[in-house]
Amino acid sequence: MNSSFKNTTNDRNFEEFIQQIRSGQIALGLFEALPDVMFWIKDREGVLIFANKAYAHLLRRSPEDLVGQTDRDLFAPAMAEVFQKDDAQVIATGTPQHNKLEIVTRPGGNIEWRITSKIPLFNHADQVIGSAGISRRMEHGEGPPLPTPQRAISKLINQLHEHLGEPLTTHDLAEKAGMSISTLERRFKEYLGTTPKRYLVHARMAAACDLLLNSTLSIGQIAASLAYQEHASFTRAFISVMHMSPRAYREFYR
Repeated sequence: MNSSFKNTTNDRNFEEFIQQIRSGQIALGLFEALPDVMFWIKDREGVLIFANKAYAHLLRRSPEDLVGQTDRDLFAPAMAEVFQKDDAQVIATGTPQHNKLEIVTRPGGNIEWRITSKIPLFNHADQVIGSAGISRRMEHGEGPPLPTPQRAISKLINQLHEHLGEPLTTHDLAEKAGMSISTLERRFKEYLGTTPKRYLVHARMAAACDLLLNSTLSIGQIAASLAYQEHASFTRAFISVMHMSPRAYREFYR
């Protein structure tokens, strides 16, 4: 039996088996067993058709409460706009979006780092009728021992978070990791879906979110504590990650 015939047979068996499964079992079963992985399904208009318990827990709601809601009903306006723009792109192009690094603010102001992927959903006529997505929480310094490349990146990330107040460059990070800049950038892209420079900006903005809500420091003082010499450059970086100004963020979540 040649390999092409074998693959075709396997594909046919897979499709036949999937068609026999009662709708919703995979989503409802497996994704409810992953407490740190958010899973959702939306129609073309961005209305939630299904959300698992992890998604509801993030928002301190029940899954039933989320059905029929949109991102604008559930998140700060600036954050909802970004989520909806990503959904619209996935639906318009029919192309998945994989491993986007995001910082999500929970009710009450707690910060979560997440890596999000979204896919288009097609009907039997190959028309896009909605989208589905997963978002997993990313923790630092947790989990079992990692293979050497991931372990080097994990150690570097821990060091990076300990020195956010220093004017670090990509060259500095590469030296700390014992890698060339090109290798470092390739590893970050592979494991985190972003560049070292962009990850550093995200890390500083996550720290800024915490300081904005849990300290009395002025925005200028927060900027200086995170190695920004100019208030304006800090504000631009904050908006690029959180999609609102530091002042608006502090006022909204307080």
